[in-house]
Amino acid sequence: MSEAGEFQIIEQFFTYPSFGAWKSQGVGDDCAIIDTGAGRLAVTCDMTALGTHFFPDADPEDVGYKALAVNLSDLAAAGAVPRAFFLSIGLPRRDDGWLADFSRGLMALAHESGCALLGGDTTRTPEIDGRHAPATISITAMGDLPAGMGLTRSGAQPGDDIWVSGTVGDAYAALMCRWGRWQVMPDAEPRLFARMDRPTPRIALGQALLGAATACADISDGLLADLDHILTRSCVSAEIEWERIPLSPVLSTLTVARQHEAALAGGDDYELIFTAPPAAAERIFEAGLLSNTPVSRIGRILEREETAVVVRTADGLPVAVPSTGYDHFNAEDPE
Repeated sequence: MSEAGEFQIIEQFFTYPSFGAWKSQGVGDDCAIIDTGAGRLAVTCDMTALGTHFFPDADPEDVGYKALAVNLSDLAAAGAVPRAFFLSIGLPRRDDGWLADFSRGLMALAHESGCALLGGDTTRTPEIDGRHAPATISITAMGDLPAGMGLTRSGAQPGDDIWVSGTVGDAYAALMCRWGRWQVMPDAEPRLFARMDRPTPRIALGQALLGAATACADISDGLLADLDHILTRSCVSAEIEWERIPLSPVLSTLTVARQHEAALAGGDDYELIFTAPPAAAERIFEAGLLSNTPVSRIGRILEREETAVVVRTADGLPVAVPSTGYDHFNAEDPE
């Protein structure tokens, strides 16, 4: 029997109706949106690990920065204002130099985003066959939302436009280059690696989309995989026009097959993918301008069909869709 995937594990073992005094919309969105009685909070928790999310020899300053960035991206997908985070970290040993660099990257983004470190925990990772497991970082981040507001994955409606921020596919292309599978011009590598190592959480854009977007997710597992989360939660389907998907100049130099693989199935971009009615288009462009974030309309939402998403060229020809998205429990290790 094949091992259950990441999202199947969540659905089977950890999805329950909300109960208790703090009501939430439950498991399945980038953030839990909680009405506390005194206000509305968005809360997210993400775990990262050396050897899984980072190369074992990754720059610890980049590790610290990105560990917080992925959580802030979840808050952005909810439209929340970051306020605080809690850090739990497991370490194979005490290494003051590594910790100094890690904390420098972590706190640089914390100060930049106004998200304060308020607590957490430290422990030593378990020993296996005489060696301790690599560093593991868990961050829980919290943000404010206006009363009754907050973006989720479940509001997309047939007829809505599908939008994406920034460009997609660069982080995956960087990974392929580091694995030695792809090549780009040497002067282009730093731009790709920066997208992988220091993603930009689209915090200001998420806040500007409140009241305009109907559904939203951040692109961590891949454009089509994260769009599929919206489609599943909203019980709709989608049609994407390939030429409308925004690619960086570096990615545009690769073969079309690699562009498809990186932009459609690659993850780690931490851009936002969201939906909105056509009447909101002017407001969406304004949100992009106000947040200094490019936004692109790439498709539309359809009534629920047997095929969740179809990608076509401008001429209407179908695009072969690569295997979509990253799943920790179904992923193959790099060769």
